[in-house]
Amino acid sequence: MAYLTDFVKSTLSKAILGKEIPPFPYNIGERVDSFDSTIWALHKGTKREDGSPVSILCFDCVRQKDKLPLARNAFKKFRTIRHPDLIKYIDGVETESYIYIVTDAVTPLQDHLRSNLDPNLIRWGLYKVANVLKFLTVDASFIHGNIRISSIFITKSGEWKVGGFEALSSLKEEQPIILTFAGLIPDSNRYAPPEVRKSSWNIVKNFELWSTDTWHFACLIYEVYNGTFSNPEQLSTPGNIPAEMAPFYKNLLRPDPKSRPSVGDFLDKGLQARGFFQNDLIQVVLFLENFSVKEPLARDTFLRKLDMQIDRFPKEFCKYKVLPELVHALEYGSGGAKVLAPIIKIGSDLEEQEYEALISNVLVKMFASTDRTIRLSLLENLGGFIDRINKKIVNEKIFPSMALGFTDTAPIIREWTVKSVLLIIGKLSDRVINFDLLKYLGKLQTDEEPGIRTNTVICLGKIAKYLNDGTKGKILVPAFTRSLRDPFAHARVASLMALNATSESYDKGDIASRIIPCISLTLIDTEKIVRVQAMKTLETFTKRIEKLVESMPDSAIVAETTGRESPSGRAATPSTPSSETWAGWAVSSITKKLVTGEMQPQAVSPQPGNTPSPANTPIPTTGSNGMSLGGGTTTANGLQIATGSSNSNGHSVNRYSSALAAVEQDEATNGDESGGWGNDDDDLFADNGFEPMESFEPSTPSPMPSFATMKPTMPATPLRPSTNASSSMALGGGASTSAKLGFGAMESDAWGGDDDDLINNLIGSRPNSMNSLAPKPVGRAPSIATGSAATPPRPAAGFVRNEEKAAEMARKREERRQRMAEAKEKKQSTLGARKI
Repeated sequence: MAYLTDFVKSTLSKAILGKEIPPFPYNIGERVDSFDSTIWALHKGTKREDGSPVSILCFDCVRQKDKLPLARNAFKKFRTIRHPDLIKYIDGVETESYIYIVTDAVTPLQDHLRSNLDPNLIRWGLYKVANVLKFLTVDASFIHGNIRISSIFITKSGEWKVGGFEALSSLKEEQPIILTFAGLIPDSNRYAPPEVRKSSWNIVKNFELWSTDTWHFACLIYEVYNGTFSNPEQLSTPGNIPAEMAPFYKNLLRPDPKSRPSVGDFLDKGLQARGFFQNDLIQVVLFLENFSVKEPLARDTFLRKLDMQIDRFPKEFCKYKVLPELVHALEYGSGGAKVLAPIIKIGSDLEEQEYEALISNVLVKMFASTDRTIRLSLLENLGGFIDRINKKIVNEKIFPSMALGFTDTAPIIREWTVKSVLLIIGKLSDRVINFDLLKYLGKLQTDEEPGIRTNTVICLGKIAKYLNDGTKGKILVPAFTRSLRDPFAHARVASLMALNATSESYDKGDIASRIIPCISLTLIDTEKIVRVQAMKTLETFTKRIEKLVESMPDSAIVAETTGRESPSGRAATPSTPSSETWAGWAVSSITKKLVTGEMQPQAVSPQPGNTPSPANTPIPTTGSNGMSLGGGTTTANGLQIATGSSNSNGHSVNRYSSALAAVEQDEATNGDESGGWGNDDDDLFADNGFEPMESFEPSTPSPMPSFATMKPTMPATPLRPSTNASSSMALGGGASTSAKLGFGAMESDAWGGDDDDLINNLIGSRPNSMNSLAPKPVGRAPSIATGSAATPPRPAAGFVRNEEKAAEMARKREERRQRMAEAKEKKQSTLGARKI
């Protein structure tokens, strides 16, 4: 770079001329070595302001002082003559040492010819040169005088541009440069027409203006197809020139300048039907250059053909020639929606910076268009360009405009907007996805078009992975289960498939309580396709929930360590390990069928000498139907489940209290009829049927005196058992209600007049452990007290002998055994189920 700077500001210029170059806002880069057959040196350059590439033609006024008029003439013509096919002048500066001409970034044609230039591009280039010569010689009355391969440049789009303005002159000028200085151009004699070689350049004023340029154009054709020639005789052999062009080429080389056709004539011949300029590439370019003035039908036909032919054209030509024309047509409305497809196809080959500069800005602008055809075309082709657009632009500019399609009145716009969500979702931010987008999709679930509802469900299923974990349960489950009730069968199928695809997104609570019940309803759907998909989805969720519950504990029942407050304000004691054993059974077998009331804790008054420890005292639980889940509490119908012993099934049950409660319920229902029992209770009251009383520990013992401490009293009138069916005796203490010891109303002679003697005998003959189960007077039951002024003691003379008492007891046991058998036969079908 330092060398090039020195080249621009040479030490020689400073020493000799003592002047600096005027302000020049361009950086002069490396020289193009292949460009060496003219008076100019071609350099690559950049604009300092934005770094855009340019080309700079440099002329050394000191070393080529004799050719300075040619350089100054070219500099003047660059600034004054403009044409699309001439090399574009940007800037220039002239000093006493150098002349700099800044143009568009170009490369010499000869560099491209060495790399086998595309034949279509060659014909198009020749067309462009012929077109500009026609303009200069016919319309502007100029003679170019320097058409050769070194005067042609190519832009990055592949277009040929004409330069070499050293001899460009008008014969109307006072001193045309071509007449006096054209001979100073390098190799001018080799390219000179026959009349000039015979005479001088001054003779050209005697013939048509185009005669000289026609000859030079023929030389260019030969060099393009055959390479450089060394003498004019070689030009008469066409060589590789296309056969359809060769006859017209020979006409350009006529020795007589008066008979030579103009380049315009050559151009017209080539544009005729089946002419040498009639190819697809040239026709595309010509149509695009006049696209805005063409009829709509012609534009539509052209765009359809272009979309099919675009792949056959050179990429550089498509990128830098066709694409800008199409973008211009789209931006200013002349192209319509159909121009978008070829734009996207060509844009796929662009670099990121080029894409953003040429396409992105226009596409973003088009999303805000009110033309539905353009908006629909953008949605249909969204997949071809959305990946090339910056994420920030998508969120801030494209999505707000695209979201208008969710509420558009045209169903096709709404449908394509839903479909496009799957293409744009990867560019959207979390806020847009979880709030704005879901709001629009929620509204479309109730759309009047069934196809849109179905596509909305499919869309939700596919974007589920982009949703936040907290949003999935709140949005997806209601959305999919709502669609299961959609009257459109395919919407229901889509919902089932979406649930199946997102099964990993839900927890066990949602699956069990919200999803599976809704899926179950579709198992009997009227449409088979729904039923089949429902079975598949249900199987998926069944396996899913089986996997989720594997980590759950075997039971959710945990022993309570803090009791509830008793009516007296004391806390109940915690449950024992034995209570945990029957707790699960109680929940499934009792609570579901029998217990209907709340558990009521009962205060425990410990009996002196027999106080249970807190660790062994269960929490009393009483049901309103009389079944107690705990020890020491008697319910309304007297059935008590204790914790001290176990029955044959392993449950802690007081067999005697159970039997009494069942018989009492039977008496209340059937009067004198006895209740039925199970097989294990036939010998309930047999001598051998009583379990040792030590094995039964009441969980809530009542503070009542034992039989051993009682002193019997005798009233004036002997006491007999009441014949009232409601009178009873409680077995176990502390109950507010009664459990009847009898089995219905009994005759007075069943007990005789020796009841008290019988009791006294029992006191004397039973073990001391019997004292732990003390009778308590309840209701109208006979009162047994330690002493009373109203009931004086009976005389000892009335006691019967022990043998008579034993016989009486045997008789009564036999009667009870018979009643039990009868009750069992009568009530086995109904009360047998109550057996514990």
